[in-house]
Amino acid sequence: MLNLKSLLRPGRSRPDALPPPEATKSSLPPGYFRPMTASELLATTRRQQWLQSLWDYSSLPKDMYRQYYLAPLEHCVTLMQQFPLTESGPYARPGGMADYMLETVSYAARLSKSYMLPVGAPPEEQAAQSAAWNTVVVYAAMLPSLEYLCHLHVELGNGKRWFPLLDAPPEPYRFRFEPEQSPERLQSFGAMLAWKIIPPEAINWLSSWPEAIRTLSTNLTGFRAQSGVVNAIVSEAIRLAAGIPESEPLAVSAATVSVPAELLQGDTLLSGLAEDTPDLVASYFEEEIIPAADLTPAPASDADLVSPDAQREPDDTDALLTMMGFASADAAETGETIPSAELNDPGEAFWQWLLDGCRSGSLIPNKSDGRIHLVAGYVFLRAPGIFHQFLTETNAPKENKSSLQKAFERLGHHRQDNGTMYTCHLYQNEQREGRFQKLSGYLVLASKIFPGDNNLGDNPLLIVI
Repeated sequence: MLNLKSLLRPGRSRPDALPPPEATKSSLPPGYFRPMTASELLATTRRQQWLQSLWDYSSLPKDMYRQYYLAPLEHCVTLMQQFPLTESGPYARPGGMADYMLETVSYAARLSKSYMLPVGAPPEEQAAQSAAWNTVVVYAAMLPSLEYLCHLHVELGNGKRWFPLLDAPPEPYRFRFEPEQSPERLQSFGAMLAWKIIPPEAINWLSSWPEAIRTLSTNLTGFRAQSGVVNAIVSEAIRLAAGIPESEPLAVSAATVSVPAELLQGDTLLSGLAEDTPDLVASYFEEEIIPAADLTPAPASDADLVSPDAQREPDDTDALLTMMGFASADAAETGETIPSAELNDPGEAFWQWLLDGCRSGSLIPNKSDGRIHLVAGYVFLRAPGIFHQFLTETNAPKENKSSLQKAFERLGHHRQDNGTMYTCHLYQNEQREGRFQKLSGYLVLASKIFPGDNNLGDNPLLIVI
């Protein structure tokens, strides 16, 4: 289960923020709050736990973590002070705005570790860009929360109005909600603050990967649905942080106060993911990963799986259903079975055995000694072990392994954009640190083997290299 206890597990030693100074006791007028430093605001046990979680799932070394993550977070909480997020709801408490931001960032950092970004890049390139894309996700979860500051009228003890721009209020303050109705003002204010808070060094670093910096810019300027998978990850993190059931709509925008109205297009994670987004999002409240969209089209050879008795050319819908492993609409209505290939093809026999085993539960993914693992929207088939297992269970001669493997490759079900075989590291802990086992095998889209979301989720110990 993806719950608070699992998320806040003990992890590696985290770079600490500066210790909070001694609080000065002073009388405050009724209804006023004392300005607090970032270190004071972050000193609570709960917030320290969320920071530890962020560090545990960060891909950055300590010095970069301090500069790229911790410093912007401290700037955000300094501006957020003791403000609630909204007038009503679970974050309508003093400090609710900062709690919302920290929880969302922590969940987003964890969820991002299950993705291979950028979508469609070779695995070695995705591995090289992992830290950059993790940073994009963290910023996309952290900085839009600043838009909620637009809904507050903050008044200092001297009667002057305070605007959340650079630092904490200079003296005790009180506030009231004044909903900002203009989405354009919200977006422009949020974008202005975001680009002031992100360290220039981080922007220069991210600029080494144009797609990463473009995606971040798109998200922070308010076009979140167009940021694809990053929006989907953050939307899911918001749902987990707020404890919103999957069946309920997700309203996360700062467009209004009492009932935030803008519905992010990525909140229902299947509909929010387009063709150019990755195919995973973590399921709500469980450490489960759901395939949401194919990354690459199925090979053209699969289109030959149409029934030879058909009297017409299949339309696009039928072709898509066929490529996804389903019968056409006509066949579904008549109950006909569409033959996929000759039964004497060893590759097809192996493929059918794999489908039947995975869907029936006789082949269980993600076992430490297993030949099948789930990772980032793909099924990893460990070779040659998976072929030996098939030959053993079907009482076929062991010497047929090479011809069987070649027959499987001819089917074209596996990902082939960087050669035929892929390498994975199977670690002994979820931090993916220390000793690991090196595995070789094939990557097949999970949606080809497990229809819908009927799978056990990613193996948290496995990464593609």
